[in-house]
Amino acid sequence: MDALLLRSLQSYVIHTFGPSSWQKVCSTAGLTVPTFEPMLRYDPGTADRIALMVAGVLGRSVDTVWEDVGTYLVTNPDQEGVRRLLRFGGTCYADFLHSLEELPGRARLALPHFEAPDLTLDEVGPDRFELRCRSPVRGLQRVLVGLLTAMADDFGALCLIQPGEDGCTVISVLDRRHAEARHFHLALPEG
Repeated sequence: MDALLLRSLQSYVIHTFGPSSWQKVCSTAGLTVPTFEPMLRYDPGTADRIALMVAGVLGRSVDTVWEDVGTYLVTNPDQEGVRRLLRFGGTCYADFLHSLEELPGRARLALPHFEAPDLTLDEVGPDRFELRCRSPVRGLQRVLVGLLTAMADDFGALCLIQPGEDGCTVISVLDRRHAEARHFHLALPEG
């Protein structure tokens, strides 16, 4: 899990703030190689440690950095595969939320050694959900908050998303059709 988050963090900083900001992060962290490979294994806690370095270099809170990474994964055109994977979860935001528990299994189909977080969704009331994320990566809950927020926009839903204690995020769908959903087809566009 750390490897994918590290690569996502690297891509987010480079695409949003430029290569010089990433070089500052690498220098601050004492990295000998300025890139992370998503298929390699890194020491547990490396992603959280590097995120702290990014937060310091950018002058932001680490929670904001992680949420921005989650948003980046859905909204950046270079990451279209992530958005497509998530949109396969259903035709509306509630369907998407219900599909999140299946996401770790789908990821393991493509990456058999992927150490997926444990995701559990409970519908606790009409249009009110609790998503629990159990992961050794402390920042993962905040990545999910950014991802959930971006996907709400993608589906045209107006939501209140509140991260809480013990990896529990409360999602309240205030308006299912607040805006026009972003265009999506199951088949990839030709060309």
